[in-house]
Amino acid sequence: MNIGKFLLVALAGAVFFFMYFPIAVIVLFSFSSGKIPAFPIDGFTLHWYEELFREPKLWVAARNSLLVSVPSVLVSTVFGTMAAFLFQRHAFPGRGLLQMAILMPYVLPGILTGISLTLLFKLLNVSASLLTVIVGHVVLITPLVMVMTINRLKRLDRSIELASMDLGASPAATFFRVTLPNIKGAIIGGMLLGLTVSFDEVIVTFFLIGTDNTLPMQIWSMIRYGFSPQINAMYSMIIVVTLFVVFMMNRSSPENKGGNRK
Repeated sequence: MNIGKFLLVALAGAVFFFMYFPIAVIVLFSFSSGKIPAFPIDGFTLHWYEELFREPKLWVAARNSLLVSVPSVLVSTVFGTMAAFLFQRHAFPGRGLLQMAILMPYVLPGILTGISLTLLFKLLNVSASLLTVIVGHVVLITPLVMVMTINRLKRLDRSIELASMDLGASPAATFFRVTLPNIKGAIIGGMLLGLTVSFDEVIVTFFLIGTDNTLPMQIWSMIRYGFSPQINAMYSMIIVVTLFVVFMMNRSSPENKGGNRK
C-alpha cells in the first residue's frame, strides 16, 4: 500500500472513529452497573433497561413522539410527492422561487423556523400543542420527500407511462400501476428518513409544544436536572431503532432490488 492510500485509509478510519466511538461508549455504559459513566466499568447489568421500562414519563413521551411522527410523515409524504410531480412534470412562472420556498425551512436554522411558526400560530391565536408540533414537522419533512421523489422521477423513463396510456389506461391507473411502483422506493426512503427526523427533532418542537413532552424533549429535561444512567439505555434503544430505519431505507432503494429501473 502506497503512502497516498495509507493516508486515505487513516483519514477515513479517524473520521469513522470520531463519529461512532461516542455511540459505542453510550451503548457500553447502558450496561454498566455504576451510576457514574466512567472507566473502568465495575460490572455489567440490565438494571437500567429495567428501570427504563418502569419510568412512565418516558413512555408517555415516546407515545407523544409517535403521535407526532406518524401523522407528520403521512401528510408530508402526500405533500412532498405532489410537489415533486408539480416541479418535475410542469413548467410555470415562479417555479424555481416556489421550490426554493418549500426547501427553505429545511435549509434555514431550526431556531428561525421555530420562531417563525410560533409567531404565525400566535397571529392565528392557535395554542401550542401536539397539533402545532405536527404542522412544524410537516414543514421540515416535506422537502425531504420532495427532493428524493424528484431525483427518482428524473431517472424514470416516461415512455412506459405513455405506453400505458396508449394501451387504454387512464392517467390514474397509469400512476398507480406504472409510475408509483417505480418511484415507491424513493417515497418509502423519504418516509423513513422523515420519521427519523421527526422523532429526533428538538429545536422546532421546543418552540411549538405546549404542556406535553416528546421523547427528545423529555430526555433533554432529564439531563438538565442531572444525568441518569437510564438515558444511556434510552439512547441505545433509539440507536437500534435508527439503525433499523437505515436498514429499511437501504432495502427500499431500487439499486438493492435487482438493478436500476428507469
